[in-house]
Amino acid sequence: MLAAGPSSLAPQLALCPRTLDEAIAYRQQYPKAKIVAGATDVGVQINKGLIRPDVFLDLNRVAELADVTVEGKTIVAGARASWTSLLKLCQEEAPQFAEILEVFGSPQIRHVGTIGGNIMNASPIADSLPFLFVAEAELGLASTAGRRSVNINQFYSGYKQFDLRPDELLTRVRIPLPGHAELLRLFKVSRRKDLDISTFTGAIRIKLDGETITDAAIAFGAVGPTIIRLRKTESFLRGEVFSEETMQTAGEIAVDEITPISDVRGSKEYRYQLAKNVFLKFYWEQQSATV
Repeated sequence: MLAAGPSSLAPQLALCPRTLDEAIAYRQQYPKAKIVAGATDVGVQINKGLIRPDVFLDLNRVAELADVTVEGKTIVAGARASWTSLLKLCQEEAPQFAEILEVFGSPQIRHVGTIGGNIMNASPIADSLPFLFVAEAELGLASTAGRRSVNINQFYSGYKQFDLRPDELLTRVRIPLPGHAELLRLFKVSRRKDLDISTFTGAIRIKLDGETITDAAIAFGAVGPTIIRLRKTESFLRGEVFSEETMQTAGEIAVDEITPISDVRGSKEYRYQLAKNVFLKFYWEQQSATV
């Protein structure tokens, strides 16, 4: 379908598939098409004159990409599942993530914004990504050549760079839920609680056997060009006693794994301090929860 713009501009093409197979076929035919669903970011870029794509691939009519279900201990979401639908499910299945989603934009944004859009926008301050990283979420990718799965921790190779072929679409996100012996806390620091871009985001997931940490997964945002897994800090924590001293040392190790910058939302020194302090916050919040 051609959408006529001002006379000085060339026409734009809008592709509106109704099935996933049609969407995949269009993706192969038009690999440079701008993919849209909620358009909460693309719409802003267009309004500000930052982009003017020649071709749009609109996924809003593809019902196969909108479902959100729980399969055993795993949340399975279509790539265009809205944050509203995920919030409703996570209030029961993943309350820590639900707390983050409750301040994810406004209700209007959550109604149309999608999990796939947040992943593919690849912002280092994306609110959802630290949780998806420590959850070891699996991304389902599809093309006319077939389907494959990529762990989100291996998906990003740099700023806005992905393990994604030009003819592939993100179709599904599988999010394993924490087990009963695991502690999970998510963090967002911003100048105000609602409707604000993050200064710092974080996710800490720890598995305990008694008082001993048997496994750890840590991901921070807004401290580098991508979301960062803190592998050295995770390695240190394994086998340590879950204590204030351990978590304080973890914070000191963590600051050597990040490369924050100063911007309008905060200085790099502030972000270093947040990255260090969040481990003690994790420890004392957990102690308060078990009293």
